[in-house]
Amino acid sequence: MLSSAEVGKKIKAFHMVEDVVSAMKAYAGVTVRKTDEIVPRIREYERNMLSAIADVATHYGTGLLEKQKKGKRILVAFGSSVGLCGAYNDKMADAVSDLFTADDALFVVGRRLKSSLDLRHVPYQGYGDSVISVNGIQPALKDTLSEIMNVYRKEEYYDLAFVFTYILEKKAGISVERILPPTIDGIVPVKNPPLTYMEPPVILDSILEEFIYISLYRCHLESLRSENWYRLRSMEGASESLRKHLSELGSLQRYIGQEEITEEMLEILGSGMFYGT
Repeated sequence: MLSSAEVGKKIKAFHMVEDVVSAMKAYAGVTVRKTDEIVPRIREYERNMLSAIADVATHYGTGLLEKQKKGKRILVAFGSSVGLCGAYNDKMADAVSDLFTADDALFVVGRRLKSSLDLRHVPYQGYGDSVISVNGIQPALKDTLSEIMNVYRKEEYYDLAFVFTYILEKKAGISVERILPPTIDGIVPVKNPPLTYMEPPVILDSILEEFIYISLYRCHLESLRSENWYRLRSMEGASESLRKHLSELGSLQRYIGQEEITEEMLEILGSGMFYGT
């Protein structure tokens, strides 16, 4: 049987783990709250970009957004590069496996998601690490956007879709959102054509580039929020498990301590030191 000192060491080790878990819970909670505040504002900006696209396309000719009858698709799947977020990456990998076809070009964001897709033998064309904070999104966008657009500009590619995890009413789901060609059906353009000194195709290209950029930024945010939402739930489960183990170890330490005291008393009594010679 373990000694009370050995149990004490185990309790100390569990307390150290508990401190780490508490710190991770706090960081995940802060990230979730921060992204909760930013995402609605980014979505509003996206809607403004779509309205601008609708204005230019309507007043200067819908041929600017002429749709091809056929075209391959680019998928960008968002996961995480760090762990301790439960089934977050596995669920995304399952969704991508079901969605992916041989004609698709897949770009993967997140080392853990990449590993999950490798296990499922899903091929991908490009890969990049995910971000761990809101401040890391903008630097990560440059290379990702450039790589995606280099492929999209090829004539055989037409659709661009982002696959990411979203959180709604304390539930997680996976969204497949088509970014290009932009969906402007239902958007009411302004009555008068916008005044401009540039050619409409040049204006539209600039708006589309900004729209893709901000949509990619928003998907990074959505993914970061979802990852930390999963991590927060995992850490809450870990905290509950740690509290249970600490309670059990505390009871065991008290029981062993009493047993050790009783044993010492019996040894003392058995030695005859209280009896006269």
